[in-house]
Amino acid sequence: MERYGYAYFPSALSSIFSPKIKSTMNNSEVRLDRIGARGGGFSLVNGSETWVKIYPDDEDGVDVLVNGSIREFPPSIEAVEEMRRRYGIRGRIEVRHKIHVPISTGFGSSASSAAGVILALSTLLGRGITLNEVIRITHEVELRCRTGLNSEAGFVSGGLVLVLREGAPPRSIVDNIPLPPNVKLVALISRPIETSRSLTELSKIEYIEEIGDKYLSMILKRPTVENFLKYAREFAYEAGFVSNGVEEFFEVFEKLPLIGYAQNMLGEAAHGLAYDKDLECILKELRETFPEKKLIVSDITSIYSVSSKSFSVIELKQSRT
Repeated sequence: MERYGYAYFPSALSSIFSPKIKSTMNNSEVRLDRIGARGGGFSLVNGSETWVKIYPDDEDGVDVLVNGSIREFPPSIEAVEEMRRRYGIRGRIEVRHKIHVPISTGFGSSASSAAGVILALSTLLGRGITLNEVIRITHEVELRCRTGLNSEAGFVSGGLVLVLREGAPPRSIVDNIPLPPNVKLVALISRPIETSRSLTELSKIEYIEEIGDKYLSMILKRPTVENFLKYAREFAYEAGFVSNGVEEFFEVFEKLPLIGYAQNMLGEAAHGLAYDKDLECILKELRETFPEKKLIVSDITSIYSVSSKSFSVIELKQSRT
């Protein structure tokens, strides 16, 4: 039986961001661990699975296959080469990914795939690695490939993740807005948008940074999931990301019993949060209205949940025994 290294990482969907990269443009001496983006989004159970195998007798090389068809995937290739440099790996390295969300639509698939390569190779080699080190390497890979800005920070904490300071650990600061129980994320996807092509003009970066910081401050003044999605949506409008296709999604979302909704960053896609009890009617309406669009439903990773409800004195006494 062949021996493979295996790793799974959740998806890191981004809803709002404030890029912190303008001072680094055209500066080759910048420290990658100090740049990235503030922002927030959701850690989804629908993530990426990665298998790696080393063929030490072959010539050095990388063989990547994503979802059985995609062979050019820069973040995975760069992650392999970084691990090769760090561990002195010789031979051909085979990488296979099964990504359970659409690629290049704001779900952080590049970050989860790169992190999977790093962890799977470390496991296969028996070297061991900490989560913070995986995140640090992934952060550098994402910046080199220009495929994401601090998406990997979502791997630190489940649920609704907030990146309060950009960069890699230990510089980065990550927080979390507690979610109610029994909720799922629903997303509609129209088409992909390449992150590397969306943030090229300095003036645009500065503008997005300014309004991103503004809406993040408003979220932090009242950090609820409803407030988060409301201001993330307003950010998308003011930043000029809302296309006609996303606007159509929003018009339908507004009529549905969703907790809130926003646009994927960056992608021509939108997501909303729904209680399990409302999920059936929401999915029925979305499938009928957008039969040709990709529809994703995912649980959200979390280690806790919160709710507000009435308890009797007897129930409270029983819970303490």
